[in-house]
Amino acid sequence: MKENPHSRDLRLHRLSDAPATFFVTKSLLPKKPLLNSQLRQLIVDSFEYALRHERVHLRAFVVMPSHWHALFALREPWTLPRFMHSLMSHVAAQTSSHLILHGSTWQDSYYETRVRTARQFRYVAYYIEQNPVKAELVDKPKNWEASSAARTDLVTDPWPWLIERKE
Repeated sequence: MKENPHSRDLRLHRLSDAPATFFVTKSLLPKKPLLNSQLRQLIVDSFEYALRHERVHLRAFVVMPSHWHALFALREPWTLPRFMHSLMSHVAAQTSSHLILHGSTWQDSYYETRVRTARQFRYVAYYIEQNPVKAELVDKPKNWEASSAARTDLVTDPWPWLIERKE
């Protein structure tokens, strides 16, 4: 029996539908520094909404002028595609007129990595919070207002998901 040519591709993304810890990046297209402090705050507010309404556990996030990163665990019954659609529907509705005016939009998709080990979890959290320092926007992570380093009230601690300790 010949396998459906699309079924193999469907299995490739099966993990993104399971509750898990993810590192996600969403960017503007083209990547321009158009997210001003007001728009960055809108995205932070969206993360806060998701946290307060028990959609995610949030460990780290940063909203940069052209993209955002987040490290979060989905809470049942949320899946990554459903969560990202909900989050970005709201964010896009609030930001699209500004972005279109400046010749940009949100990329159609997003980049995700399933975080499986404690070492990877620590590295990703550090990477996210260091983003504005590396970009020379601030000298310390906590000085970037649109980040978990500044908004520690949004950080889930202790982390509720078991992450393997393969180090």
